[in-house]
Amino acid sequence: MQPKISIVLKGFLVILISFYGCTGLKKEPVNKSYFDLAISLPVSSQNKVCKSETLLVKEFYINPVFNSHSFVYRLEKNKYAIDYYNEFVSSPARLITEKIEGSLCASNLFTSIQTNMKQNISFRLSGKITRLYGDFQDPSNLRAVIEISMILEKKDDLAFQTISSKTYLAEENISSNDPSKLVSGWNTGLLKIVTQFMNDFQTLPL
Repeated sequence: MQPKISIVLKGFLVILISFYGCTGLKKEPVNKSYFDLAISLPVSSQNKVCKSETLLVKEFYINPVFNSHSFVYRLEKNKYAIDYYNEFVSSPARLITEKIEGSLCASNLFTSIQTNMKQNISFRLSGKITRLYGDFQDPSNLRAVIEISMILEKKDDLAFQTISSKTYLAEENISSNDPSKLVSGWNTGLLKIVTQFMNDFQTLPL
């Protein structure tokens, strides 16, 4: 009789463990939101009449502190937090590089060129993203912060010479700490940086 009872108890335990494994111990899926960046140049900057300069844009480097798909928030002077529920659709360095390249080559200043056509490159652009975060230190002054150091080189015979090296900072006020507002602020800041870079380029003694 005892062996039969033992078998029944073991079967009951297996069913009980399976039940909790499928219900009580099952974790709920994490709901994440994914965001892209976008730059919309003014129509006046998209006139393609004089696209004569070929440009190669190298993928930008990013400060390791901000090299995360997840959004980064600055809460105090030396305190940051990572938001694992809101992320970029790709690495921020790649996204920003692509948006800058696309905007510059949609303007009337440059034509993009592939890396396998190095002999035809007129200019080469590289950069470092030094700041990329939501500044939430002051609840009454929320900001989307983006800072990029950009180096522009011009081809001279067989070598490239640096003709411009400048850091661009954009701090855009946002109405709330909602992730969509933060992304909108980054987009506005990125547009201002690209516009300022193009204005600076047109004043260079080429």
